Formats: sequence, structure tokens, C-alpha cells
Amino acid sequence: MPFASQRGASIRPRSASGRDRHLPMASPPTLATASRRALTRILVVSPDVDAQHAHRETFERLGREVLCAGTPFGVVDMILRAEVDLVVIDPQLTDNGACTLRDALRDAYPAVMTALLATPLTLDEASAFLQRADAMVAREHAAVDVEGAAPSSAFRGMYGNTTIMHDVFRMISRVGRTQVTVLVTGESGTGKELVARALHDESPRRNKPFVALNCSALPSELVESELFGHTRGAFTGAVKDHGGLFEAANGGTLFLDEIGDLGPLAQAKVLRALESGEVMRVGGTRATRVDVRVIAATNRPLDAMVADGRFREDLLYRLKVISLALPPLRDRPTDIPLLASHFLRVVSARHALPVRALSAEARALLVAYDWPGNVRELRNVIEGALVMCDGGEIDVCDLPAILTHRTLSMTRSPSLLEPLTIERVGDVPFVEARERALRDFDRAFLGAALARHGGNIARTARALGLHRQSLQKLLARRDLRNGEIVREI
Repeated sequence: MPFASQRGASIRPRSASGRDRHLPMASPPTLATASRRALTRILVVSPDVDAQHAHRETFERLGREVLCAGTPFGVVDMILRAEVDLVVIDPQLTDNGACTLRDALRDAYPAVMTALLATPLTLDEASAFLQRADAMVAREHAAVDVEGAAPSSAFRGMYGNTTIMHDVFRMISRVGRTQVTVLVTGESGTGKELVARALHDESPRRNKPFVALNCSALPSELVESELFGHTRGAFTGAVKDHGGLFEAANGGTLFLDEIGDLGPLAQAKVLRALESGEVMRVGGTRATRVDVRVIAATNRPLDAMVADGRFREDLLYRLKVISLALPPLRDRPTDIPLLASHFLRVVSARHALPVRALSAEARALLVAYDWPGNVRELRNVIEGALVMCDGGEIDVCDLPAILTHRTLSMTRSPSLLEPLTIERVGDVPFVEARERALRDFDRAFLGAALARHGGNIARTARALGLHRQSLQKLLARRDLRNGEIVREI
């Protein structure tokens, strides 16, 4: 059962894999020894100002940072903006709002703890409460589940709260500690090199070289020399002996990106190196022994290339001892706010800019877009938006126009209003024209989203990265009801 204090406190955090985490009833260790990572920032959500002040005073005396909110609205923004670790929810929130908020946060941010506190705790009770919570966080950060991956929204530079990404993290952790070759597949921009580096970092070879080659970046006649090296005089311009990347990666990992672009001769030599553990420089007569783990990646259909003779079948089998497929970003839209928040922090630090939050409309647009360039495209969009933003938060107008245009083209249907065009705008003031465009976009996009989820508000809100009540307010403001447009007379 979950931990419950004498004053009615209960904490029900969930692991990144979706399973409930419960605080044990045993006496907690002290803060000095309990945590590798304490819950440093707490958000209190209560309609009672006195309760907010009491919680703030108690938790701040225990060395924690405290934020307060009177309603659930804006809580998600605060979590993303302030990197909140624990959300304390007052059960007095009206219309079952406490349970609704708790459940929404569990689904959207399983790495963030949630606690229902009926009344403010005494200093001793609060200290014991936080010690147990800190201890649980420490255990979970140190724990490895049966599949080998720590349940977290971040893993080796990759971010995701969805089941599919947790499966990827788990496989990397499990496969990384072996010596097998791995074939990473996925569309361009999904993070295949990050996976390769994570596999290397999880392996016993982590302190040895990690060497990467994009096989499509060099002409075919140069790839062999780059991979295997060459001897002096092997070809015009070979003025001295040169070791290749297999030799440079000796003892470590060689990552061959876009391996589908290798020519036939290079394919044969890579296969021989994998099978014999030896490489021969171009123009050489003596083989060199190497100890290299190969990880390959491709965004091309290698099975189809084998069928039409463009890729060696025996090499494909040798490469995909383990095959790891990365999902496109459009298949995990609920990860987009998490990734966007991470990129905002990274880019702001890189350019010495203030960290800005995303408006609800901008976040909804990012979630709705299909991201043909995947995570790489999202990072570029966030970087451009942060650099160009003049306001306190990034809004739709700060995002590239292609996002709005492409999203509208995906969501248009005969039952939805036509998107605003320049011809329809005429000479109306800019602010009015922009509001018309936003209204038409909201109606088209939200109507299509509701239709995809059968008119279910809760499912639609989760898919769009919005709080349920925020979505309801937006629907009311745009005259939408159950996905249907209330026609204007």
C-alpha cells in the first residue's frame, strides 16, 4: 500500500514503465545517505492560499524550492519550465480536479512524482515524507529492471516517456554489454548515432575509441581507403602509409552509418573483417588483426536491396545479429513536449539566451505536425524559434510557417472550415488577421484530432499534450462541441 502519514498524506508516483511506485513503510534513511538525487523542486497545487503558504514554509525550511499554483491550469507549463520533481496536490480541488490532475500527470510525466496531501504536514512529518520520497528516487535511479534498463525519461542523451522508447532504452542496456553486432534502422533524423554511442557507452569498451563513418558522405573509391587504410603508392596521392578506421577503432566500436550506400567491393571487405577479425590496407599484402565491435545503421530497406542484388545477403545476416528499430517521431507524439523542453534548455545555454516556455497553441502545433525530419528537425525548429522569439514565450508565430501549412493540409476535411488565405484577409489589421488564422487553424486541427479519437476529450488531450480542462476551454473558445463545428449563421 502507498505511504500515508497520520495527517492524510499519500504519494503515488509511477515508474517510467508505467508501474506504480510505492513508498515503503520502513523507517527511512537520513537525507545525507538516502539520495543520489533529491526532490529539489516542489510544485504545490491548492485553491487554499493559506495551505500554499504553509506548504511553502515547511518545505523551504527543509531546503527545497517551492512553487505554488491555485488551479490545475498551467501546471504542465510549470513542470516543463521549472523542471519540477514533485507535485503536491490538494484534494480540495473542485470537480474531482485533484484525481484528474494526478492521473493526467501520471500518464504524461511518469518520471514526476505526485502526492495528495489533505492538510499541511508538520515539520517532522514533512521531513519523513521527503526522506522516503528521496530514498525511492535514489533506488529507482540505481535500480535496473529485469530487462536491464533504468526506468527514466532520459537515457544516454535520448528522451522519451512512451512505451516504445522505454523498450529501446531497455534493449540498448541489455545488448550494449555484449559483443554482438547491431543493425540500427530508422528514418533519417531519428537518432541512430545516439543509439550507437549509447551501445558503446553501455559496453565494456566504453573507455576505448568510438569511431564513426557516414558511408554516404564519401565517394565509393575513397570509402575502402578510409575504412581499411592504404599503403604508400597504392594510388595517386597515397604518399605514405595510412591506417584505416578499423585500426583506429581497435579495442572499441566502429559505427558505420548509412551502410546501405557501401559499394560491392567495400561490402565484401567489411564482411571479411567481421568474420576473420582482420583487415588489409589497400595496396597491402599483409593482414592486420583488429578487435572491433561493429554497429551499423541505415534508413534504407536492406531486405529489398538484397532481393534486387544491391546488398550482400551474407553481410546483412552478419550485421543484424541484433536489429534495433527506432520509431519515427510522428509515432510518439506525447514525447514531443519532453523533447522540446530539453532542446529549449540546450539551445538557450548554447546561445546564452533566456529559457522560454512554449505557449499551449505552439505546443499543440508541434504535437500535430508529422515531422518528416524527425527529432533532428524538431531540434532545428526549436533553435530557430528560440533565437527569433521576442516575447516571454514561444508562440505559433515564432514557428516556421511550414508547420502550420503542413498540419492544416493533414487535417482538412469537407466538414471543417477552409483555412484562411491571403485573399480572404484583405486589408484588415494584422492582429485581427492573425486571430482569424489561428481560429481557423484551431477549428480544423482540433476537430480532426477529436474525430481521430472518437470525440473522447481525455484521449485527445493526452495525444495533443494538453490538459483536459485546457482543451475544453479551447474547444469552447473556438465554438467546437464533440468535434463538430457550430455553424455560424
